[in-house]
Amino acid sequence: MTELEKVKRAKLYIERLANGFNPLDGQIAPDDSILNNIRVSRCLFYVSSILEQVIANGGKVEGRRPRVPFVYDKELIKLVPISDRPITLSEIIKNIKKVQTVRLPFSHVAILLKNKGVLIDNPNGKPRYIASPDAVQLGIWSEIIQRAEGDYQRTQYDANGQRYVLECLKDLGD
Repeated sequence: MTELEKVKRAKLYIERLANGFNPLDGQIAPDDSILNNIRVSRCLFYVSSILEQVIANGGKVEGRRPRVPFVYDKELIKLVPISDRPITLSEIIKNIKKVQTVRLPFSHVAILLKNKGVLIDNPNGKPRYIASPDAVQLGIWSEIIQRAEGDYQRTQYDANGQRYVLECLKDLGD
């Protein structure tokens, strides 16, 4: 097995763990598993993204490329992958950053969507924003996720919701 194949295998295992699955047999982790801790899951997704960069570089670890402010480019936006499964706004932003190395803070996109009436302030306070009732028509909704360490709300974007976010980015900076 080559070094690159080992990195690909490690990434696969990390992604499975991040999604709450045993990487060897595919079984869902029990509710009380540390894998269901949101901080651990986010950390594993971060490690997976680092391994993705290593894989994209042919197995070579390189320094960070400089990030430039986001500028809407219709042709580059077309290259952003759309997931078949619902994903979060953070994942949409990660997909954008895979196509172009830009500085695009989550808060800027969330505020843009709030100004468009897609996201609203969360009366419970955390997370700060949730999907508005009208956002469902766009493929965007918030749901309560139950975990051993407590419930939390997550806003999901299906393929149409992801496309909507990408289209809204042209208004960023106006």
